[in-house]
Amino acid sequence: MKDSDSSVTRRRLLGAVGTAGAASVAGCGFQAPTAEEGSPAESPTERVDRLDRYPRMLVGSVGDLGGGTVETFEYPLEGTRNFLTRIEGAAWGGVGSDGDIVAYNGLCTHMGCSVEGLVNPEREMAGPCSCHYTTFDLSKGGMVVSGAATADLPQVRLEIEDGDIYATGIDGLVYGYRNNLRDGTPIEAATEE
Repeated sequence: MKDSDSSVTRRRLLGAVGTAGAASVAGCGFQAPTAEEGSPAESPTERVDRLDRYPRMLVGSVGDLGGGTVETFEYPLEGTRNFLTRIEGAAWGGVGSDGDIVAYNGLCTHMGCSVEGLVNPEREMAGPCSCHYTTFDLSKGGMVVSGAATADLPQVRLEIEDGDIYATGIDGLVYGYRNNLRDGTPIEAATEE
């Protein structure tokens, strides 16, 4: 048998297997979800309204941050520890008049060891993590500077209103979570609107 004959046979075999697979899926009774009878189909706006939304929560005060202060808070779920600080210079995603107020999740993205007690606002760094020595740059969105981690530290989105600092979301996935909003108990009692 020639090489060209064997490749045609392989192609025919793969085509037959693919056709049989598609036929078995089609025969399994799968149907795309449809709107209930008598109700209009769900609009794109209604689908967006059903999506998870981060709460807006008071986490600190501009007047309380200064001189290397690092405050901790839980957000958006109970037990999800984060830290809030003011660094020396402007930061990516920083808020305040100088863009120097930032907040990050307190778990190293490599294996989940805490970095919240290892924050140095003067050096604009968190770490090195006590487990595997990863260091994160707080002025550059929590970017990995050195160490074993390959993902940046999740940054908490902040807003300032009348001198109060509010958390409004998290950019990045918190270590150990599949979803930042669904893998625990939401903090609702402390939520401010």
